[in-house]
Amino acid sequence: MKQATRKPTSVGDVLQYEYLEPLGLKINDLADMLNVHRNTVSALVNNNRKLTTDMAFRLAAVFDTTVDFWLNLQTNVDIWEVQNDAHTQEGLSRVTTLEFFVAHKGIKQHGIA
Repeated sequence: MKQATRKPTSVGDVLQYEYLEPLGLKINDLADMLNVHRNTVSALVNNNRKLTTDMAFRLAAVFDTTVDFWLNLQTNVDIWEVQNDAHTQEGLSRVTTLEFFVAHKGIKQHGIA
């Protein structure tokens, strides 16, 4: 069994503790800057919504960061959640590789038999 690792820092936590609190910004302020509804920002900051690509572009523009910075935060959390969810891992354990499928179904596919 693999050793549990700490969950990566979420987009919401970075927004809260690296931007909003130090800069004295409120959720409404950030929503205004991002040109989105306050509920959208609130859900993101409170980790109730995943980061979208559109929002990553908006955050990058507001905070003069890269889009990749925000997307990588979300990707790291997503990967950790999949790796640490027993139900998901159980389902993944039943995934069949293409090579196995082709070999056992007798399907010819582009020279594979």
